[in-house]
Amino acid sequence: MAVKPLDERQLFRMKRENLEKRINLYYIETHDTDTVLEYSLAVLVFNGITIDDYSFVCKDLIKEIFLTNEPSDKLRDYCLYFYDFFEYEEWEQVRDRLFKNRAAFSEHTRAIRPETKYVRAESAPTAETTESSEDYFETVFKDELGKKHKQRFRNVDVDMPNKKLFTLLRILTKLTIFEKDGVRRFTQVVPADCKTIIADTF
Repeated sequence: MAVKPLDERQLFRMKRENLEKRINLYYIETHDTDTVLEYSLAVLVFNGITIDDYSFVCKDLIKEIFLTNEPSDKLRDYCLYFYDFFEYEEWEQVRDRLFKNRAAFSEHTRAIRPETKYVRAESAPTAETTESSEDYFETVFKDELGKKHKQRFRNVDVDMPNKKLFTLLRILTKLTIFEKDGVRRFTQVVPADCKTIIADTF
């Protein structure tokens, strides 16, 4: 039986251990590097929003992809997001494999460099207790037809600055993996409709 693609509900709600298993299994079955990279970037965004620990999900698989797969535009576009997954010597290999020189790397990644700090593991919120928070962000996106839809992120850092939150949400608009009935889901953030909901206020 063929493994099914993951959707946003699974990527943003599954327990870490199960999520890692599903992404690894998907790659074993399909060798679909581009989709796995998009899954992993979505998880990086989620890790930046939730207080639960989703840092370095599928670290070994990501390292294998960047260190052994044929260089591609997707690898070049996404490499800097995964900088923390590598030791220094490994990162040097990745950069040298994907780019002709350091100047080419700097130019290619210049536009995304300011936003990558928000997906760094050390910048992610972490829970102070073992109990999950009931706080969540209710976010709103437009699909490629302009129709609005909601996406909730549970167990969130409600004190997160708006700039960080909306930067993380905008990263999701780069992804093509989320579809419904053939229509791409996350194409534009609607900031005015996004809100924080704190369970203690009910």
